[in-house]
Formats: sequence, C-alpha cells, structure tokens
Amino acid sequence: MSHLLLIVLLLFADDSTLVKAAKANGGLKKPIPKKTITNKDVQKSKGKITELPATGTPASPPASPPAPSLAVHEAHKKAVAAAEKRVTDAESNVSDLEKELARVEQSYYEAADPTYRDTTITARFDQTKKQLETARKQLADARDALTTLTPRSQ
Repeated sequence: MSHLLLIVLLLFADDSTLVKAAKANGGLKKPIPKKTITNKDVQKSKGKITELPATGTPASPPASPPAPSLAVHEAHKKAVAAAEKRVTDAESNVSDLEKELARVEQSYYEAADPTYRDTTITARFDQTKKQLETARKQLADARDALTTLTPRSQ
C-alpha cells in the first residue's frame, strides 16, 4: 500500500527547474547525417572562397631583420654585464642589511637596561629598517633594468 502511495505522490509532484528546462529544450536532438564535403559542395556555397597556391611552389620566406653591428652588440653586452653586477651588488647589500637587522633585533632582547634598549637600539633598528627598504627598492629597480636588457627566452 505504501508503494502505491509513493508512486501517486511522485506523479503529482512538481518538476524541478532542470527538468522543466530539458522539456522546453525539446528533448533529444536528431542526429545530423554525415556527408562528405566535395569540391562541388564548396563551389555551390555562398561563402568567400580563397585558393591557396599549390604545395609544390614554396612561398617566399619573411624578411629577417638586419643583424646588428658588432659595436652595438658589444655595447649591449657591456650594459647587460653592468646590470647583472648591479643586481648582484644589490642582492648582497640586501642580504647584509637583513643580517644586520636581525642582529640589532637580537641585541634589543639581550639588553638588560630598558633605557638603552628603548633609545639607542630602537633608533638603530629603525635606521637599519629604512636602509633595508631602500636597498630592496634598489634591488627591484636593478632587476627591472636587467629584464629590459635581456631578451625573453621562448
């Protein structure tokens, strides 16, 4: 008896939005018949037809840019080397300042005199922190300059 009641309830239940959308779409679509497209079909079409040259004739290769002169190449190499040295120096400076900042911070915690700690060490910490921010900005600028000089590998 309970099965019959369940079936009756399912028959009178309202369809979900997904079921309604599927019914509105028309159900299954008819399969498109497979047909081989021939040259005659293409010529009958109303679209624009462009004919490509035969595969036996090679197309003209695109013009390559002229090779830069030796002086320009050497100047570029020197500029890249200078930019790489600038990046290396900036990285070294940032590394040294980070170590110095850590050392100053540790000395703050090790200091026993609160007055010395709050005046001298705090001032040194703030100064080192500003120097580190400046060094990081210089490093970012140096890296940007280097990336503009070096071509992207593809």
